[in-house]
Amino acid sequence: MDAKMEEVVGKTIELKAKDGFTLAAYRADPAGKPKGGLVVIQEIFGVNHHIRDVTDRFAVLGYAAIAPALFDRTKRGVDIGYDAAAVETAASPAQYAERYAAFTRWMLATV
Repeated sequence: MDAKMEEVVGKTIELKAKDGFTLAAYRADPAGKPKGGLVVIQEIFGVNHHIRDVTDRFAVLGYAAIAPALFDRTKRGVDIGYDAAAVETAASPAQYAERYAAFTRWMLATV
């Protein structure tokens, strides 16, 4: 493992929306003062090992990074792998579309 990666300690935190809803997010901070902040947007597979790794790698580059669990309003804890068996257990495209739609409606309502 890269020595800089060992300095990054990502963790799952809770965020509170304006309407009081709480959702999970994975946050990783750099070892020193952040150069800035980034929001990592998940794929349809949720905040899985890949999204956490991407978030960690941004922290290694000096950025505070956070990956909110966008599907938490419709299904908490979505974390799906990329192998065929995992994809088969995943939600249908229509269910994912509804999860993104729910997140989008919430975002538009808070602006």
